[in-house]
Amino acid sequence: MGTPDAFKVEKGMILSTGASPYPSWLRTEMPYENFILRLEYQTLGWYEGGILIHAPVDGPASKLGLQVHLRHDRLDYQARSPGAIYDIAAPKSLANFGSGKWNQCEILCDWPHLQVMLNGVKVQDLDVATNPSLRYRLRKGFVGLENIGCRAYFRNVEIKPLPGLEEWTSLFSNGLGGMYFLGDSHWKVSDDTLTGEGPTGFALTKAAFKGPFELQVWVKTCVNGNGGVTFNASGQSTGTEVQCFNCPDSTNPTGSLYDIAPADRLASQDGVWFLLQIYVDGPNAMVLVNGEKVSSTDQLKAPYAGTIGFQQHTPGGRIEYRGARIRQIHWRSL
Repeated sequence: MGTPDAFKVEKGMILSTGASPYPSWLRTEMPYENFILRLEYQTLGWYEGGILIHAPVDGPASKLGLQVHLRHDRLDYQARSPGAIYDIAAPKSLANFGSGKWNQCEILCDWPHLQVMLNGVKVQDLDVATNPSLRYRLRKGFVGLENIGCRAYFRNVEIKPLPGLEEWTSLFSNGLGGMYFLGDSHWKVSDDTLTGEGPTGFALTKAAFKGPFELQVWVKTCVNGNGGVTFNASGQSTGTEVQCFNCPDSTNPTGSLYDIAPADRLASQDGVWFLLQIYVDGPNAMVLVNGEKVSSTDQLKAPYAGTIGFQQHTPGGRIEYRGARIRQIHWRSL
């Protein structure tokens, strides 16, 4: 992912060459949920980088998934130390060897348990479900090696998949046959992507859903594009809208619970896929954009059930929704 020159095979090992630009990373062909990963690495001179876990193809990999941080030195940088979960959890101890020496690393992901061993020392032992900075991260994704302009060797990379636990319902699996429409937009579904073009309108699921649930969907807007994802829709009512409008000066920028709780910052941009995570239970809702919590409320009005909608609100514009899925959750655990 990124520049092809960022990695190469040399003497039977993977070499992070340090080639620019950032971000570049080497990922597995298939995504993993729970697993044991083992590898050895040797930093070459000054080095920073990391091992990416549950990383998506699009979006900020280390914020939507997570990163086990690696460095050439053995100094305490807190949550940016070698063996840290980057910007979240400092290692229990510093256990890496200096540059030019081989290090052994083992990572266990078995939801909600996350454990990292470095040279036989347990440097991380976390309950992800109770960690306020990790509980909303993706639980399934690609495993990757990150290149941020530094050189290191990796060898003996092995992974053992463990049984997964996540259960999701896809919202686009039945194509347009699983939806009904309001307004005049033109809609199509291809490769798990719903695209709306032309005049304004809505595509809504025929199936209804009641919280507590988490709704995930990737979104890509045209320049100055305007749309949204709605929930608790019924009949001609399109329900509560989570706005998709990447304008920093908007009253309701992307991630806003429209006219209820404006997003406190903009974490997305036009022309680039971004992830919406929407959590709903009765009067309560919370929205994350690219892994950042941007809005929440406890003031939603009944009814607290309904269909899920996708809006195209830019005349002559285009908006894409990919991989929309929903799952039941335990709201109190949030």
